[in-house]
Amino acid sequence: MWRRLLCLFVACTWLAGAEAEVQAEKADVRVIIDISGSMKQNDPENLRRPALDLLIKMIPEGSKAGVWTFGQYVNMLVPHRDVDAEWRREAAAKVEKVNSVGLFTNIGGALERATKDGGKPLPGYRTNIILLTDGMVDIDREPAVNQKEWRRIVDEVLPSLQGEQIKIHTVALSANADKELMNALSLGTDGIVAVAENADELMRIFLRMLEQSAPADEVPLSENKFLVDSSIEEFTALIFRADPAQQAQLLAPDKSFYQADTKDKYLSWHRGADHDLITIKHPIEGEWLVRADLDPDSKITVVTDLKLLVNPLPNNLFVNQGAELQFLLKEKGKTVSDARFLRLLKVQATLTDKRGNSLWDKNFSDALPPGDGIYRATLPAFDKEVMAQLTLRIDGKSFNREFSHRFAVREPFRVELVSSDAGAHTVKVSANGQSLDRSRTVVVAKVREPNGRSSIQPLVLSATDHWELALSPELDGEYQVDLRISAYDKDGNEFEHHPDTLRFSHPTGQPLFSAQTPAEPEPVPEATPTPAEPEPVVEPEPEPEPESEPEGLPAWIIYTGLGVGNLLIMVLAWVAYRTIMGGRKVADADVEALEQEDELEAQVDEAAPANTAPKLEDFGGEDDDPPPKPAMDPGAEVDLESDEAVDSVAEASDPPLDEEDAAPEFSLDDLAPAKDEDEKP
Repeated sequence: MWRRLLCLFVACTWLAGAEAEVQAEKADVRVIIDISGSMKQNDPENLRRPALDLLIKMIPEGSKAGVWTFGQYVNMLVPHRDVDAEWRREAAAKVEKVNSVGLFTNIGGALERATKDGGKPLPGYRTNIILLTDGMVDIDREPAVNQKEWRRIVDEVLPSLQGEQIKIHTVALSANADKELMNALSLGTDGIVAVAENADELMRIFLRMLEQSAPADEVPLSENKFLVDSSIEEFTALIFRADPAQQAQLLAPDKSFYQADTKDKYLSWHRGADHDLITIKHPIEGEWLVRADLDPDSKITVVTDLKLLVNPLPNNLFVNQGAELQFLLKEKGKTVSDARFLRLLKVQATLTDKRGNSLWDKNFSDALPPGDGIYRATLPAFDKEVMAQLTLRIDGKSFNREFSHRFAVREPFRVELVSSDAGAHTVKVSANGQSLDRSRTVVVAKVREPNGRSSIQPLVLSATDHWELALSPELDGEYQVDLRISAYDKDGNEFEHHPDTLRFSHPTGQPLFSAQTPAEPEPVPEATPTPAEPEPVVEPEPEPEPESEPEGLPAWIIYTGLGVGNLLIMVLAWVAYRTIMGGRKVADADVEALEQEDELEAQVDEAAPANTAPKLEDFGGEDDDPPPKPAMDPGAEVDLESDEAVDSVAEASDPPLDEEDAAPEFSLDDLAPAKDEDEKP
């Protein structure tokens, strides 16, 4: 039942476009770059510049684009208008102005400014924002002001962008970046969330986001070869060199070759630190060869009248959610539907994970060509999280086309365990999407300790829209945390979610997420006396060699001294023996007394009346006149999926009521955070 309700929740968040027709939409790309002072540490070599420069060169002509920078203030670096040769020249000249001099991090202002002037979606365009930042919302020195701005972005700015169907792709360039805000912006608009571990990754991330925002026509690059057909007016080869020092070359079908220093009016060759960007207009038809050790991110885009058009696909899906795929070929603006032509094509779609393992494939050539020229398929739903890549290939012998699209399959909630060196552990739960009614959503945890005891604890909704539970373990060993989430979407649909069990070890020095053998009870130490430490024996200093004995000393004096010394040693040894044996008897007596005391305390515990606060294992059914209940096994599991079990366990956290008091029935709604009076409905 809950899976069906989850699908309703999913449909409200990300539309797969099952009924959408294939449209030739152009791209509207708006790039927002953080220039706050902290970038000096997180991007010391200012690799934002070459990444932005390559992005500018790769935006398809005929698109719209603009660039903004922000710190305390927001500035339009490159005007937002049609992308042409003049726009590229102007944008390339402005790249050097990307710096790290800003005082604050005005993310909200940047989003508003980048969508203010004509920011509303234009007919025939898909608007995408690429946001790069390394920090958190920071517009004032007062934390309360920044928190208020955070809420404004989430509660006002984001819904406005959602209403305009603008996608926001976020790149976090620091561990200090506000992950909650980045996820809210991206997942709330079906954008891409990316974290650059270092500035070197920026270029690849930017290109991937551009590829999703402004897909271009591509031809397959296989074994360093690609095919140019008669419909191709221009191709651009983006070559990432596996060896940065290597000199790449292009070998044409007529055996002529091109390299970085080749002089040709139809050739444009830009060489970067680890890549080459090569554009050739009016290329010769036939098979071309790239002479270089290629990185897998290399690709060939083309300008052609024969286009492969694909319906907009989601960047994010939930588990157990599929998507509809539709695509067609267009020649000079008309859909190719001639069955005689389509029968000659080899049309194949594949899904792979990030390691290249096959997840699904479909050969469309096995069936009759579609009468309207539109190929259709339903992408499979996955029952676990995965990063997947869809690849479409059309091989027409004399021409070929390729399309690729990456998407993430996610659980509706993400769970994180944060452990500190001080021994504190925090469980954090966040929603993957913005269609959740957080005021009605309740998250409850069952925490199982190493000794087998369990307790039910609610997670508290934080000011930044995630739920938290702070744990301070006292026992050493492995802990388990099972979560149950009772959620509502904004349309009032209810669903439940049960994330995988969390495991952690305490203290944190032990390996996390490893099954550990429970510690056995320490045995009572035997009454073995602690041996008395012998007094330190002072080693006699080497006696000086006698120069000469005084003459006339009698021998009997020497022998008498030796005898007295030996007798003294024997007396001291006897005294030490008596002392040790006496200590043994005392220790035996102390241990025996302690054992008797333990037995007495155990008897008292067994005979003690049950008048203390009830424990988790002491709860059973709900009879009107309940008989005495046997104590639950401390190691017994509580079925977190059973409402009755959770209800009975949750009641255990309350003290016993008087007979005349009515015991309120436990409900997950009781754990929902109270609404502030000022909170907006």
